[in-house]
Amino acid sequence: MANEPRLAVESIAGRRDYQEDAVLAQQLSDGRTLVAVADGMGGHAAGEVASALALETLTSSLEAGDALDEAFVKANAEVWGKARDPGKKGMGTTLVAALVDDGEYMVANVGDSRGYVLSADGIRQITHDHSFAAEAERHGQPIAEEMAIRYKDALTRSIGTEEFVDVDVFGPFPVQDNTALLIMSDGLYKVLDDEALKLIYMQSSGPRGAAQALVTTAFDDGSDDNISAAIAEYGEVPRTVTQGTIPIDFVAPPVEDEAVEDQPVEDQPVEDQAAPEEASLPAEGSVVPEDAVSHETESKETESEEAPAVVAAASATDELTTASGGKLGYMIAALVVIGALLALVAF
Repeated sequence: MANEPRLAVESIAGRRDYQEDAVLAQQLSDGRTLVAVADGMGGHAAGEVASALALETLTSSLEAGDALDEAFVKANAEVWGKARDPGKKGMGTTLVAALVDDGEYMVANVGDSRGYVLSADGIRQITHDHSFAAEAERHGQPIAEEMAIRYKDALTRSIGTEEFVDVDVFGPFPVQDNTALLIMSDGLYKVLDDEALKLIYMQSSGPRGAAQALVTTAFDDGSDDNISAAIAEYGEVPRTVTQGTIPIDFVAPPVEDEAVEDQPVEDQPVEDQAAPEEASLPAEGSVVPEDAVSHETESKETESEEAPAVVAAASATDELTTASGGKLGYMIAALVVIGALLALVAF
C-alpha cells in the first residue's frame, strides 16, 4: 500500500446565497489521515457555524487521542451547546469522516453526507443516510410520493440538534493499493448517481481534478445546494485518460485573438505585394460616384500625355551622351532633361 495519500478538497456555495458546508483533508500530527465533510443547517448565521465547529472539534478530539466515535460525540456536545446561544436555535450539521491509521481506515457518519470507497473494482457507498426517505426504504416501508417530496431533505439524525447522538461507525477496512476514499455532501450525490461519480472520477487527471470535476458537474447538472467533496487517494486509481489531461466536460474559454495561421489567407497582411489591378474596379452593376469617375478619367489622360514627353527626354539624353562623351555630354543631357520637365510643368 502507498503510505502517503494524495489529498484534495473542493467546496462551493453553488446556487445558494451562503456557504454552510465545511470540508477538510489533512494529516494529523501523529501521521493519521482525516478526510471529512459537514453540511450545516440553520441558515447563514447558524449553519456555517455548526459545520465549522463540528470539524474543529472533531480534529482537536482526534489530536487528543480520542477514538473516531468519541470525537463525533464531542462534536455533537459542542454544537448542541452553541445552539443555545441567541440566534442559533435549531442549528445543526451533518458529519461524515474517514480516518486512516496504519494501513486501515474507519468511516463514521451522522446525517446524510456520504462516504464512498472507489477502486478499479467500482464504487461502493460505505455510510447509511440518516434521512426520512432512506430510513423508510431500509425498513421496507412504502412512502407516498407526496410525502417523499415533502420530507426528502428531512434528517432523522444530525449533529447538535439533540443532546445525545448515535454515531454509525464502519470498519476498520484495509486500505488497498490504488484506492480512493471519497467524502461528499448531499449537494453532490443528489444529482450524480454512483455510476456517474465513478465515471467522472476515472476520467479525471488526479484527486484534485476529480474533486473539481465532480463539484462542477453537479452544479452544471442542476444541484441547488452547497456542493463539497474531499478525497484521499492511495496509489493510483486506474483512469481512462493519460495523467495530466483536463477533466471531462472541460470547455475551453472562447479565444478572442486567433493565431495568424488560423486566419483566412485573404485576411493576412502581405508586405510589398501590390493589389491586383482588377481589385480597384467597381463590381458589376454597382453605383460609382461621379467624382470618382472624373478623377479616374483625368488620371488616365495625364498618363497618356506625360508618356511622350518622358520618352522624348530620355531619347534626347541618350543621343547627347553618346555624341558628346565625357562630362560636357552629361551636362548638356541634364539641361535637356530639365527643359523637358519645365515644359511638362508649364503644360
